[in-house]
Amino acid sequence: MLPVYDFLLSVYDTGHAVFYFATYVVAVFLLWNGIEDLAVDFYYWIHTIFFPKWIEQLRGLPPSKLHTTPEKPIAVFVPAWHESAVIGHMLERACSTIHYKAYDIFVGVYPNDPETVEAVNAVSKRFPQVHAVIGPNPGPSTKADNLNQIHQGMRQYENQTGIRYDIILMHDSEDIIHPMSLKIVNHFVPEYDMVQLPVFPLEVPQREVVAWTYADEFAENHLKDLVVRQHFVGFVPSAGVGTGYNRWLIEFIGTSFAKNMFARASLTEDYDIALRLAMGKAKILFLHQPFGLEVATRAYFPETFTAAVRQKTRWLIGICLQSWKNYGWMGDWKFKFSLYRDRKAVLSNLVTMLAYVVLFLFFALELLRWVLEEYHELDPIIRPYTVLWYIGLVTTTLMIWRAVHRFYFVSHVYGWFAGLMGVLRLPVSNIVNFMAAFRAVKQYFHATRENQPLKWDKTEHSFPTVHGAVGATRNAFKSKQVA
Repeated sequence: MLPVYDFLLSVYDTGHAVFYFATYVVAVFLLWNGIEDLAVDFYYWIHTIFFPKWIEQLRGLPPSKLHTTPEKPIAVFVPAWHESAVIGHMLERACSTIHYKAYDIFVGVYPNDPETVEAVNAVSKRFPQVHAVIGPNPGPSTKADNLNQIHQGMRQYENQTGIRYDIILMHDSEDIIHPMSLKIVNHFVPEYDMVQLPVFPLEVPQREVVAWTYADEFAENHLKDLVVRQHFVGFVPSAGVGTGYNRWLIEFIGTSFAKNMFARASLTEDYDIALRLAMGKAKILFLHQPFGLEVATRAYFPETFTAAVRQKTRWLIGICLQSWKNYGWMGDWKFKFSLYRDRKAVLSNLVTMLAYVVLFLFFALELLRWVLEEYHELDPIIRPYTVLWYIGLVTTTLMIWRAVHRFYFVSHVYGWFAGLMGVLRLPVSNIVNFMAAFRAVKQYFHATRENQPLKWDKTEHSFPTVHGAVGATRNAFKSKQVA
């Protein structure tokens, strides 16, 4: 037994040393990250409780204002590649439900995607406000390139008809557009140069855990974080959908006579253009419950682990790595803090997973200590009242605080049961984000080293198609296509 004991004791000693080093790294990072998040939470709650006017000022506006504001021409941009299964349903529902007259929908399609072209043209026969913009080159290209193609098609249509669009509204082929969203964007543009409506993923069966992690994250981000950013610094990132722009301003900040208005090389062209607007001191507005209305863009999000990792990899590369390389750190301390909050995601996702490894190591060492206790008394893994013990106590408290917030904001959108499940889904969300961060770093540095352009990972889209319903389960009715 002695050789085995000596071996286990050496394993314990080595593991204990590794544990202490890793735990200090993780604990210090989590402590700083938790305090930073706590500051954002306090900012939200202090202003919500003691200065409610800052959050209620837009909710209290009378809805009648929406109908008295003259309608400005709006161009809705919808990029599409291999979307034949969903684009027709999306366009028909939008044209049948939108409470607005002065709008046209421009769908960017490719000459080597005849199924999608045919689906768009079929809808345009019933709804003449729908237009297929067929690009000159075969697809697929990047989403930014597709949007620039749509923009050129819109300008050609303007030259033919004499119409001049004042607002450009962004949507995707899987979006459920709220009937009042165009009215609301119309009311605030051009007083504001960019208007962002909330995005809340559609409900799916609880067994689709990965899809629900999107709902959890969007609920907290769009009910709290973006509200704070709006008031704190004025820089609200575009969500890519439900985003309305002052057409004349985004053309001004574009390059090459607006032919590269959306940066082709960026994997997150929506974040890129919002950042350029904010750098130019544009007025950006995030709207939650304007005029007391529950207005939001709804859509299905990826349901599989692989698809979610691919999509979030693209987000992390574009928001964290490309924007850092392209724009550096600019603005005052508030602006830099917002950039830091966006760009820290890669590191925080990696360290969060390391925290799970540390937790596993802790339980493994405790088990080993229990086995060795009969032969040799060992000190506790973490001695009480030490620096590490106190840090662990504080970070655990902050984690509970985060879980309470996740429950509160998810419950606000999806109900208390979904909020409770949202807390239980936190580990799944962390694992997805870790894999996306690891993949993002790997892809970005490989592309940089090999001097290769970053590839665009397409996402599988679903759209509800039974009786126009939006609240039923994904499996009950869905049209899916790789896009």
